[in-house]
Amino acid sequence: VVSGDAFERADAVRAFRFPRDHGNHEEFRTEWWYFTGHLTDAEQRPYGFQFTLFRFELDDDESASESAWRTPRVFLGHFAVTDIGSGKFHQFERMSRAFPGIAGASIDPLAVWLDDWRVEFDGHAHWSLHARHDAVELELTLAALTPVVARGEGGLSRKSAAHGNASYYYSIPRLHARGALRLPSGEHAVEGTAWLDREWSTSALDREQVGWDWFALQFEDSSTLMFYRLRRRDGSPDPHSAGSYIPATGEARPLGVDDVHIEVQSTWTSAATGTEYPNTWHIEIEKLDLSVSIVPRIAAQEWQGRFRYWEGAAT
Repeated sequence: VVSGDAFERADAVRAFRFPRDHGNHEEFRTEWWYFTGHLTDAEQRPYGFQFTLFRFELDDDESASESAWRTPRVFLGHFAVTDIGSGKFHQFERMSRAFPGIAGASIDPLAVWLDDWRVEFDGHAHWSLHARHDAVELELTLAALTPVVARGEGGLSRKSAAHGNASYYYSIPRLHARGALRLPSGEHAVEGTAWLDREWSTSALDREQVGWDWFALQFEDSSTLMFYRLRRRDGSPDPHSAGSYIPATGEARPLGVDDVHIEVQSTWTSAATGTEYPNTWHIEIEKLDLSVSIVPRIAAQEWQGRFRYWEGAAT
């Protein structure tokens, strides 16, 4: 159990400072660099990907040691590729304490790494990422197609009524992706679109909150929709569920829990874990005259690492 007393909390609106805020914020307990996206190869075969690096600060007292290997900072990486044509979901996880050359983050150059899994930002509008595990490797260059979007109240995303139970949260909801994907079937030149989410905080879910459903949708008219529905123990949506719709013109329209109706239309049960997940959804947003059906590209996109969850490519 980690006490948050030694760390700052997201409790007031602050102005983001770029490119600095693309880097790490060690004064907060947790942080992540979260990339997801859709790719196609030269033969128009589709793929999905997720590449996330997490930073966690452990309790300083519990981790105190003269050994440099006992640093209280831990990095966790999740790397997944959905090979839609073959129906295969490749997933890999790594974890390490921070140590030079093994895991860490830097401001100059602006980078985050875990072994040879690495994210870099060039200081302008381009990201690069690289991850490899056995016969699966992804190397991409990402160019921002939209400005940074500050989520919540000017970037302060409140998750409950408790003071400081919030994160600083911004997105780049559309990036152009180009690079190479290597699979057991061979190497493919790929291109597509990606989404970046960045959050840092010291808080966790409220006692009555048990999880969330998070949607990030890129539409063909260049508009985007992000909405997260926080779930309470009784199954009802938490009042702090929130998101926004951004039309192609770029003016964000905030969305609250009463604006978005989400209906689960079918479920899928994992043969590996026995967990039942929503499998198709229907979203209605009356004030936007928006009606969306969401269908996974393949059902079996369950993450089976230290944390179990479902996340994957959908149409």
